[in-house]
Amino acid sequence: MILSNLIYLTPEIFIALSSLLMLMYGAFNKQLSVIRSSNLTAVILCFALGMTLSSVHNSESLFSGQLITDSFSQYLKIAILGSAALVLLSTRSTLYQDHIHQTEYSPLILLSVIGMMLMVSANSYLTLFVGLELQSLSLYIMTALKRDDAKSSEAGIKYFVLGALSTGLLLFGISFVYGATGSLLFTDTAAMISKDGMTLSLSVGVVFIIAGLLFKISSVPFHMWTPDVYQGTPTSITTFLATVPKLAAFALISRLLITSFGDGNLFWSQILVVISILSMLVGSFAALTQKNIKRFLAYSTIANGGYAMIGLIAGGQSGVQSVLIYVSLYIIAMIAMFSCLSNLNRRGFDFEDIKDIAGINRVFPTTAFAMTFLLFSMAGVPPLAGFLGKLYVFNEAIKAGQVGLAIVGVLTSVVSAAYYLWIIKVIMMDPLDESRWKVTDSYKRDSGASIVIMITVVLLILFFIKPGVFVPYYSEAASSLFIQ
Repeated sequence: MILSNLIYLTPEIFIALSSLLMLMYGAFNKQLSVIRSSNLTAVILCFALGMTLSSVHNSESLFSGQLITDSFSQYLKIAILGSAALVLLSTRSTLYQDHIHQTEYSPLILLSVIGMMLMVSANSYLTLFVGLELQSLSLYIMTALKRDDAKSSEAGIKYFVLGALSTGLLLFGISFVYGATGSLLFTDTAAMISKDGMTLSLSVGVVFIIAGLLFKISSVPFHMWTPDVYQGTPTSITTFLATVPKLAAFALISRLLITSFGDGNLFWSQILVVISILSMLVGSFAALTQKNIKRFLAYSTIANGGYAMIGLIAGGQSGVQSVLIYVSLYIIAMIAMFSCLSNLNRRGFDFEDIKDIAGINRVFPTTAFAMTFLLFSMAGVPPLAGFLGKLYVFNEAIKAGQVGLAIVGVLTSVVSAAYYLWIIKVIMMDPLDESRWKVTDSYKRDSGASIVIMITVVLLILFFIKPGVFVPYYSEAASSLFIQ
């Protein structure tokens, strides 16, 4: 029985064994280069991706219902493994610039990925907690890996302390739900709500669980850590922190709300409406005043989390589908944007603020063009992929009768377009600082980052040319959440 269930977890077991072997090898071989270690990790992730691709199958309940494997979990695992491999490929050369020499970096990435794979397969609060903490603990350590830098250490401590608070809220909520149902399985909670409705104990539990999970997607009012941690963390690690975990967190929230609290959606959707509006407003208006690039991207993440939440509020299969589409497109764009920043770093172009990239189209025209395309897409300019992502979620909101929410989303999109266009103007039209340009090596390209930029930009172009190629997979993944 256990062996037959373990077969479904072959990719996770392979990654776990690989991470342990890499950790032991790094401990005995101090000369192991962090770049070689990153290359090997990318290969391991690609092997695991191949195993997952070959095992997309019907829904199976594993280990007495603790885990579930279905189209939703399998497609999300493929997205997580692919995104993590792209991040590693784009950041491998900038690890030295960021003074990340520890060989623990790669095993921590692998352990974090295992946590995310458990999160998207979780069917009980126990596996939800184990997956979430395995991912979070790895990220806390990675954030503070640049030990001789005060900003990195501060970011690590801040992330850990606030993360511990969110874990406390989550566990407090789970204890209320367990007290009401006597079970840790999502399906038992759903049965209880279907029978007795949202009792007081369940309502309190749902509120605290949602609060604990909103921290992971940087939603207002649990967003305070995001700008400081993004700014203080080395760019190579921020790239991972800002992309792959967000995908896993949205997938986990979608499964939990649909399969466990689905019949109580009138209760939790009202909470999410407030959170979504606040996230869109705070993220959009705060980004207008930012000077630092990474703080700007952090507030952009907060606002986009609010847009993605609209699909969850709309509910139903098409609502979940719109969330998956929006989050996937946003994460692809973020990986590409951070890859552009890595490419500039690799060429000796040291920058912190947005004004530092003024006029870079005259020195790095390809990178500047890629950044312009990505910013237009993130601003939601039609007919680019970012516009289609927003169109999907706003359409779902209108179909669900949430017209006011859709109007707020459109208005904040207009606000956000202002700062995206301002950065494009800085890149393409502002005068170049000649003194900064002279110290750069315009021929020293980061081949890994360049390949990732090419792949991600092609994916975004393909999506707005042929969305029908991708949408059926999102539809199949979302539909598996509604099969009883």
